[in-house]
Amino acid sequence: MANLLEQYGIKEVADVTIYQINDDGTTTPVLFLDTLKVSTIEQTAEQAEARGGKGNPPLIIWDYGKEITVTLEDALFSPASMAIMFGDEDGVSTVSTVTKMRKVALTASITTLPVSGKKYYKAGTSGAPMVSATIADLTAGAIVYEEETISLGVGGSGSKIEITAEKFPGTYKLVGETYARNKKTGKDEYFQFVIPQAKMGSENTITLEAEGDPSVFNMTMRVLRPETGAMMELIQYKVGN
Repeated sequence: MANLLEQYGIKEVADVTIYQINDDGTTTPVLFLDTLKVSTIEQTAEQAEARGGKGNPPLIIWDYGKEITVTLEDALFSPASMAIMFGDEDGVSTVSTVTKMRKVALTASITTLPVSGKKYYKAGTSGAPMVSATIADLTAGAIVYEEETISLGVGGSGSKIEITAEKFPGTYKLVGETYARNKKTGKDEYFQFVIPQAKMGSENTITLEAEGDPSVFNMTMRVLRPETGAMMELIQYKVGN
């Protein structure tokens, strides 16, 4: 039986496992996050109240519209986490070629087009878009834009997720594991939150910038009520001998 007089403090991020919910009700782990910077659980609700009497004070208050939101802020990303965030139901696929564009100064004139695997463009006039370059434009020292399709070759590898208009992030089970420090003993004990169903939000931002802190990757999930009725469980435990 729990000691109701025990007190705990929490000052540690959680490691979170995200589980896929299968058609038969079982779950399969699809992502383990042990590089989180922040993991927050926020509960909100609305209220309606009956007021009356002198001063019109509140007499009875009803709570309704409970919302629980989980936000996971990750320092790193993986192809698997990106697929979950952006709703690629088919998961991560591999690529064998990539196409890159770069600005180059030609060291020698190009005498024959097309060059294998490459296309060349020159800047448009008066702010116009780029236009395809001709042999006359591709002289030694000319500054042009080179588009090249590169084969990743033997030993190379690449991953791809596809973001389409009709696909959105899914619903998952979450288990978070962290520590709670016992005030009396000063020792850390295990603390878990278990969320049977949470819908991944569709709003995501990837920030690419030269200055400031490195980019972080946010997952925001709204907790749903499962068939059992328990939206979330908070578990504090210690393992005996």
